[in-house]
Amino acid sequence: MNTEVLHQFLENKLAWSLLLLVVVLVVRYLLATLFRRSSWQRQDIRRRVHMVHNFANLAIVIGLFAIWVSELRDFALSIAAFSVAIVIALRDVVACLVGGLYQASMRSFTIGDWVRIGDQFGEVIDNNWLSTTLLEIDPHGLGNGYTGTTLYVPNNVFFTQPVKNLNFMRRYIEHTFSIVRESKGKNPFDIKPFITERVLEHCESFKEVAERYCKLIESRMGVDLAGTEPKIKVSTSELGHDVLTITLFCPREEASEIEQKVTEDYYRFWYGDADQSLTPADGAKAG
Repeated sequence: MNTEVLHQFLENKLAWSLLLLVVVLVVRYLLATLFRRSSWQRQDIRRRVHMVHNFANLAIVIGLFAIWVSELRDFALSIAAFSVAIVIALRDVVACLVGGLYQASMRSFTIGDWVRIGDQFGEVIDNNWLSTTLLEIDPHGLGNGYTGTTLYVPNNVFFTQPVKNLNFMRRYIEHTFSIVRESKGKNPFDIKPFITERVLEHCESFKEVAERYCKLIESRMGVDLAGTEPKIKVSTSELGHDVLTITLFCPREEASEIEQKVTEDYYRFWYGDADQSLTPADGAKAG
């Protein structure tokens, strides 16, 4: 009796499939828990957990295929008349699989990198055979710039959309902003030397680090950047207003603060004494 039960169990493909799923999922859970409790850096933990998930998924697919190969062969023969329809139905899945293999071979990015895929911009937090998961980052935001939105990008977009790795721009960025002021008959170029001096003062604390990081980016990416010296341009708008445009190479986290300081210097120059010797009332009269 026991021999017959054992024989039936060994021939029961559904039981083998359930056993395979349980074993693989338990092993995946134990390894992922072990990695998360380790003292490795957060990105290293993500990479290892990501590898465990991918290998576990691959083991499940191969195991189920090996268990059901005979039934799958018979099934394939029985639906030969519908093969064209099946290919059409699965073309997106196949395209995603091929796109995943293409990205893995190109190694255009890895877990933790900042990338732009088409119009989507974010930090890669997961990448499997079918899709890539991004934690969205506001391309116009400063600081960390996370929007709180998770993007799931199918891997077939790698054949139709450009992929840009922005990992070198995580620490330092080339930040450009403009200040617009209604023209009041004064020469807008009068402020250029003052603003140049103030911008250099605001950037003095990280100037040497910025120069080294700029050279690192140039050597790694094989491009020539515009340099770390701030660039100030005076122009006019379509309405005839004065426009002051400042471009500087600075830490991402400090870009917004520096922009506010420069804007404050700008308006203090026009509406108050640059040395703060005027009272607010005097500054209002000067404007």
